[in-house]
Amino acid sequence: MRIEITAGTIAWLREGFTRQWHRAPDADELRGLVNDHLREEVLYREALAMGLDRDDSIVRRRMAQKMEFLTQDIAGAVEPDDTTLRKFFEQNATRYAKAPRVSFRHVFFSRERRGAKLDADAREALAALANGASDETVGDPFLREYEFPDASADEIAAAFGREFAEKVAALPAGQWRGPVASSYGVHLVRVSGRAEPQPVAFETVRDAVARDFSDERRRTANGDLLEGLKARYRITVDEAALRGAAALPTKTATR
Repeated sequence: MRIEITAGTIAWLREGFTRQWHRAPDADELRGLVNDHLREEVLYREALAMGLDRDDSIVRRRMAQKMEFLTQDIAGAVEPDDTTLRKFFEQNATRYAKAPRVSFRHVFFSRERRGAKLDADAREALAALANGASDETVGDPFLREYEFPDASADEIAAAFGREFAEKVAALPAGQWRGPVASSYGVHLVRVSGRAEPQPVAFETVRDAVARDFSDERRRTANGDLLEGLKARYRITVDEAALRGAAALPTKTATR
């Protein structure tokens, strides 16, 4: 077996040192880099010859990642033109549209303060509001706003949690509804208005479209590569063992 340290390898070692230390290596340092590279190459080849790379999850994962990176480099080598990006934009217009927004007001009921009466108190207040009571006369103090004008689902989720945002999105406008649970307690909510998703011009989101297009092209290239590579192998899976393992009870870890 032959190990050859070429001019390209030496230049690569020198460049790596320069990037790390912000200066070029001197003659002794460069010789040390070559010796370290030789040591690593010899040990790597011997490890492969002994099969030490087999059944090592870290090695397997790293090599699989490098294969994917190679594919991504090829897929990203050619920049898409505007015609290609516009077609992708039109096919995925809903992805880039301005998100729907909702305006609402809420009344808060504290879990800590109400305890077991939490839901009952909220429902009693809901009945009072339906009969004309002011929302300022019911509920508990809340550290954040009571009025949320023109809020997106992400903004609502950041304030109250994702489940709360999803439920508010489904509420009819103009009526007090609830109780709707959040991470704080429960709320009565009155939606006052909605804004549907609004389309945007391609020029305003071109950079995002280009990123998404490149990401999708990389995923497709990786998928195509994998399917092509798998075709080289005769692959069998012990389906009975797979079903049996899936049916095993989950064990709780103990300390």
